Amino acid sequence: MTTTTVAGATLAENALTRALLADVGSVDTAAAAFGGTHAWLGRPVFNRPALLDTDAATSLGRDLRVFLDALRALPDRLFDGDPAALARALGLPEAQAAASAVSARELPSIGRADLVQDATGFRLVEFNTSSSLGGCEIAEMNRAMLADPTFAAFAAGHDLTYRDPIAGMLRAFPPSAHPIAVLTWPGGSHDHLTLFLASLAAAGHEAFPCHAGELAYRGGVLTAGGRRVDRVFRTFQLGRLDGSPEADALVRPLLDAIDDGAATLLAPFAADLHGIKECLALLAEDACRSALSADEREVVDRLLPWTRRLDRSLLDHAREHREDLVLKPSTGYAGRGITAGWMVDPTTWKERLDAALSAPHVLQRRVRPVAERFLDADGRTVPCLLSWGVFLTDGGYGGAFVKGIPGVGQDIRFLGDGSYVGCVFHRESR
Repeated sequence: MTTTTVAGATLAENALTRALLADVGSVDTAAAAFGGTHAWLGRPVFNRPALLDTDAATSLGRDLRVFLDALRALPDRLFDGDPAALARALGLPEAQAAASAVSARELPSIGRADLVQDATGFRLVEFNTSSSLGGCEIAEMNRAMLADPTFAAFAAGHDLTYRDPIAGMLRAFPPSAHPIAVLTWPGGSHDHLTLFLASLAAAGHEAFPCHAGELAYRGGVLTAGGRRVDRVFRTFQLGRLDGSPEADALVRPLLDAIDDGAATLLAPFAADLHGIKECLALLAEDACRSALSADEREVVDRLLPWTRRLDRSLLDHAREHREDLVLKPSTGYAGRGITAGWMVDPTTWKERLDAALSAPHVLQRRVRPVAERFLDADGRTVPCLLSWGVFLTDGGYGGAFVKGIPGVGQDIRFLGDGSYVGCVFHRESR
């Protein structure tokens, strides 16, 4: 990895990336091959992929597996093996705690880590652990990149390949003669599932979309819209179970079928617990650290920035170190509700901290990312700070994507709408 400074940004590029910039530069993302990508994303696309060498991809897969296993072990190590007790400790309602206890032992090693690369390596800022993993269709962009002859030749010459996160997740399902039910919550459209369903079909899996109100369980048989199913891919989050009779009626057929062994759910509701940001803070607390293995402690310490549950004892520290901290709600996604201390004035920061005491929040030390170069439409070099979404499937590295806005400084809001998105290739070991 070579580090230098361009336009005020610290660059850290591996040899593969430098070769790509020199030999290919950029790919025409207006080409017909990118039609499926644009229809799916609806946002700007990076005109080159990000690249990982063999060791980086392998190490990321191994580290994320260790990290996720540590998260999954929190009920055993802190709550006598009861995931419902963990849910209650995190402040979740009883309906969500009860659902978390159903088939919780069947958790697959599936997730997506949100990482930022600083001068020392990758740092993990969040870990999404449900089956509702945004960006899992990214292999469509990888395939589009390989349709460009110049890049395809470069990829072949450097042994570049990619992982398809959807294919990796599907391997967690047992074989079955029945189709996969892709389950949504009632009231939403299925339009956003077009590429996902096409990917399942391309992988040889018959699947169809349905919502929870179409489920029924009778005589040991689960049906969705009248079709028998025994594998369910869940696209909604645990938070939908608000304890209302209506919500309970929607999921009861599914929970009963899972409890009876008549259906497999990807991912079980307990998986959502481990993506709650307070769980990251739990890993850093003495009660959990003492139960971690030496290998787990090493990985957690290396990957996880300083992360703590917010309480009044931390207010003075938080106010003093505003420009080095991020305030995050314990639950949420796409950057919603996050405040980056360096982007607000001291008065606003104090107000946000005080308000955050009324609901679970965490404080996390800011990770200052390094940049990579991209070429703009005029062929000029532009630095870009990247956020990496790295999938863990099959117990190892399962593919990745990157997000960022070229030529713009660090802004935590890039986790939401407006950022460019790019795919990732890695060098295959010979």
